[in-house]
Amino acid sequence: MIQSIKTTRILVVDDHPAIRETMTDILTEEGFFSDFAADGIKALEKCLTEEFDFVLIDIQMPEMNGVEVLRELKEKRNKIPKFIFFTAYSTPELRQQALSLGSYAFLKKPIKVEKILNLIREKSGLAILIHLSDDHQISCITKLLSDQGYMVTQTKKHDEALIQLRQIDYNCIVFDSDSPGINQDSIRSTIKSLKSDTLCIETNEDETPKNLFSRVSFHLDRSLKVLN
Repeated sequence: MIQSIKTTRILVVDDHPAIRETMTDILTEEGFFSDFAADGIKALEKCLTEEFDFVLIDIQMPEMNGVEVLRELKEKRNKIPKFIFFTAYSTPELRQQALSLGSYAFLKKPIKVEKILNLIREKSGLAILIHLSDDHQISCITKLLSDQGYMVTQTKKHDEALIQLRQIDYNCIVFDSDSPGINQDSIRSTIKSLKSDTLCIETNEDETPKNLFSRVSFHLDRSLKVLN
């Protein structure tokens, strides 16, 4: 599941021409394939007809914002790019929506190019599904993982977790060891039926987010070393 890929393809989406041109020029100079879209509608059209590894997108845009682009794209395609959102001002509700949809990162303007380059290069876009019931535990572990560049998706409902597993080839799923056994079995059987290498990491509300973060990082790092 974790593998090296061809030239990384990146779509830059912003309604400010200067930002689009600057970012695409820098990304091209760094050896990436880059394209741009001036608004959310055009971005959605390109993502439906072309293949991209990353989408760098302003979360606040007229007609269709960045979260709406990601939400609609997930409804229409099984495999989607990793979304890196950026914004000029704080939008906690949109940020939470972006995280719940599986955004790769959420950054504030002014854009620090090195930060974006590091996000694209580091962790190889490793995707993690957090399937827990405790709000505090979900929030803390999501922040710790997102800050390190992991692509994190959150879900509380069991059916939603199974849908996510069928849509995205996750590197890891974290779920509650105190959840009903039938639910745990269906998660494992779904992963097996998909012939996926998704790591299953169990936890419970007694484990601290920091300890859980350390365990997740350790297992993912070890799997990378084995495959490399």
